[in-house]
Amino acid sequence: MKNFFYFFILTGFLLTSCKNERSLKLLKVTEYSSSKVTDTSLVRLLKLKNDLDIKIDYTLSADSALQQLENKKVDLVILPNNTLSYYLKFRTLVPLLPRVLVVMTNKRVNDISINELIHDGTIYFEDMSGLDSVIFNRLYYNFNIDTHHIKKKFSKDLSPEVPSDSLKVYVGFIHLNNTLIRELTDANWYFYSLSNVEHYGKGSRIEGFTMVNSSIYPFIIPMSTFKGRPEKSVLTFAVNDMLVCREDLEEEVAYGITKTIIENKSNLSEMNSIYNLLNFDYDSQVLIFPKHEGVKEYLNRGEPPIWYKYIKMIWPLISISVVVFGVFASLQQRLKRRKKQKIEMYYNNLLEIRDKGDAAVDSDTFIEILKELKKLRSKAMKSLAGKKLDPGESFNIFLALYNEIRDDLSEKIRETRQKEKE
Repeated sequence: MKNFFYFFILTGFLLTSCKNERSLKLLKVTEYSSSKVTDTSLVRLLKLKNDLDIKIDYTLSADSALQQLENKKVDLVILPNNTLSYYLKFRTLVPLLPRVLVVMTNKRVNDISINELIHDGTIYFEDMSGLDSVIFNRLYYNFNIDTHHIKKKFSKDLSPEVPSDSLKVYVGFIHLNNTLIRELTDANWYFYSLSNVEHYGKGSRIEGFTMVNSSIYPFIIPMSTFKGRPEKSVLTFAVNDMLVCREDLEEEVAYGITKTIIENKSNLSEMNSIYNLLNFDYDSQVLIFPKHEGVKEYLNRGEPPIWYKYIKMIWPLISISVVVFGVFASLQQRLKRRKKQKIEMYYNNLLEIRDKGDAAVDSDTFIEILKELKKLRSKAMKSLAGKKLDPGESFNIFLALYNEIRDDLSEKIRETRQKEKE
């Protein structure tokens, strides 16, 4: 009887201690096996500090991950902040690790442009799934790289230890704990800087590129990060992974996840040093999805409104501020409408040019249409520089559509000229 009593008490204790545990399914968009070691630390932290039992799985497709999130097959998704999405009911929880564009060569190259590097070498890409194709296409355009000169292979076919007289180039948009980076470093490969790091902060080309591609930002790989490499600091760019969820995730759960990750960066860094790169500055991030209400609550914690203590003193100021704010908001809305109408005008112009391209039949006409397309982009860039357009997702969609139409026209010109020769 006594043993039964103890068994009853123990069972009740276990049930009570386990009833608050929450199980969540996390899906990460990645193609890099090294990231799975990193994710173990994150899962352990959320289990230890927030009593969350998280089951993690991996996929190569951002669209598939978001679809599963929408269909409630998973609860959380980690994906790059450059993902194009039209889902409206997803929310951002926490910025996570940066994915950095790393370029390495098997030979030391000095004072050589990215164009020459790409054209002269055999390129081994990490992006087998096409996850970062949009950013690569923008890079090709911005740096005037002819993709037809790229001798493209995949990094799985790269043998760093095998000597070669020809120039080989590794290109990966990756986390910096990727195992292949260390293999290349051990095999005496060299890091390549996309721009002179001494020009950073003075209008470097990378800053110009990231300015019109708002989801990415300049990134410096410090010297001697990997066993004495790079020998000089490397200027490149990066995009953050983001932890996102559905809008209907409970506020207390979103609050708890955000609090746990942000306040335990040091614990994460002890488990895996790559977490030293975490940066929780939401204001500097152009988020693909707005912040969850639970995240807003955490970020605004401990900040009671100032008028609560001084309401009688500042009431007249509040009244005046309401009027001023109303006028300002009205002007701001009018400006936003103008900018929206402006970008819609550029969309319509792009579609008209595409229709012209569909109707054209000879190469000369295609060339004139291509010139018209480039003039339109130049006009849009001037509007952006003059702050007549918002440098947000709408403009990125304009650039993506522009690139698609440009590539299509270029292909038609080549086909037409071939037929004319025949």
